[in-house]
Amino acid sequence: MSKVDVLCSTDREMMLEFSRLCVSRLNNYLPLKLFLSPFQHFLDANVIKEIEKDRLIIEHAEAHFERGRSRDDLNVNDIFEMTIKVDDKFVNKLSNPFFSVVIRYDDFAEIRKKRIAAFVNMVFDLLHNWQDEVPFPHIVKTTFAEESYREILKEVLHLYNVETRMLSNSFTFHGPAGKVKDLFAERLFTTMEKTAGEIALEYSRRVYVDKGMSIGQPGFAEDDRLR
Repeated sequence: MSKVDVLCSTDREMMLEFSRLCVSRLNNYLPLKLFLSPFQHFLDANVIKEIEKDRLIIEHAEAHFERGRSRDDLNVNDIFEMTIKVDDKFVNKLSNPFFSVVIRYDDFAEIRKKRIAAFVNMVFDLLHNWQDEVPFPHIVKTTFAEESYREILKEVLHLYNVETRMLSNSFTFHGPAGKVKDLFAERLFTTMEKTAGEIALEYSRRVYVDKGMSIGQPGFAEDDRLR
């Protein structure tokens, strides 16, 4: 696998597991259970959108690094504009009778740029220590202390959570679901924040405690033991 593929695969696995756990926990919250279906459609599409944007960021940072350029030369605003194209595809795919979308970028532009910068810094730090014949967990361990890596993962997820909460202002839910939108948004954010800390802990544990579990190995039992 290429460097980009390794980084993207790791990110994809973490984001999908994060989203799955959040939806599972929301499904156990009775006041929202009847309305979860339209909201889940949004959540499923949103995490795929985020994974696509993360790949864009990783590819851009890796190409910049391979050209011998400093991270300080990388323009976060340029990457932000690229992510808008991913958003456009996201909106076009979300044709749904339950809601309409008009994305309000001013609501979350600075949060997204902050997440882009955090991601770029992590990628550059890893690439500085990259050796093709060395397993990815070892690269992580030679780059970051365990607590630092956990905090980076937690921050990246936290910024995604904040943007998702702000993005909810761009959605108008029709019918009965519209009456519980605010309740859903707050419950979603609380659930995402709690889960983010647990996911960051689990994925750092895989590297530093479990002797570098390979990508794709399950970290959570099917009963979602971390609650």
